[in-house]
Amino acid sequence: MVKFIEKGFLYGFILGLSLGFFIVPYKEVSPMGEGVTETTYLNLTDFIIPLMRVGVITAVLGGLIAFFLYRKKNKSLQ
Repeated sequence: MVKFIEKGFLYGFILGLSLGFFIVPYKEVSPMGEGVTETTYLNLTDFIIPLMRVGVITAVLGGLIAFFLYRKKNKSLQ
């Protein structure tokens, strides 16, 4: 049971990091007026902290899904 849930956490974390690269903004674009924009790239720590947050949240969701799938699988075997 523990191995099944650990795999759920691991796969959820990897999936969360992968999706986080597309969701978490890495730059800020602000208009300066007359069609001119200023692009400011975030520091590495300002990018990694929200990225890790997304990864941990999806890891917990993956662990919960794995737990309920394991329970459902064992109920059907009994």
